[in-house]
Amino acid sequence: MALDHAHREPVERLTLMLPDQSQPPEAALVTTILMQAYRDLFVTVRNESNASFTTQSDQDRAIEFLTDLSGGNARHRNALCALIGWDGDVLAARVRAMMEGDDFAPPTPDATPATLERNAAAVVRLRERWRHLQTPRQQRAA
Repeated sequence: MALDHAHREPVERLTLMLPDQSQPPEAALVTTILMQAYRDLFVTVRNESNASFTTQSDQDRAIEFLTDLSGGNARHRNALCALIGWDGDVLAARVRAMMEGDDFAPPTPDATPATLERNAAAVVRLRERWRHLQTPRQQRAA
C-alpha cells in the first residue's frame, strides 16, 4: 500500500526532528516521547532488565503504541500527536506501511554508510518481530 506524501510526513518529521529546534517546552516533550517510541523500534533488545537497555517487552510496547488501530495505545498516541498538530492515525498508518515493506526514513539526513547498514539490519529484525506479533497467539503457542 503506497501512501502519498501527506501520509509520509509525520514519520519523516519525527526522524529528522533535531532537539535544538525551537519548540515550546510542551511540544518538545511530546516530540521526545514520540521519538523515543520510534527509536525503541530499532534498538537491539536485551534480556536484561536494566534502565540502560531496551527489553523485548519495551520494543513490543513501542510497536503497539505506534501501530495500534484502537484501544488505549491508539488513544494515547492520538492525544499526544494532536498536541503538536499531527494526526496520530496517519502516523500509525505510515508506521504500519513501513512494517509491511515501505521504506523507513533514514535515521539522520547525513547518515554514514555504516549507520545505514546498521539501520537496514535493525529494520529486518523489526519486521520479523512485527510479523511475529501479528501471528495469532494460538499459532505462536503451538
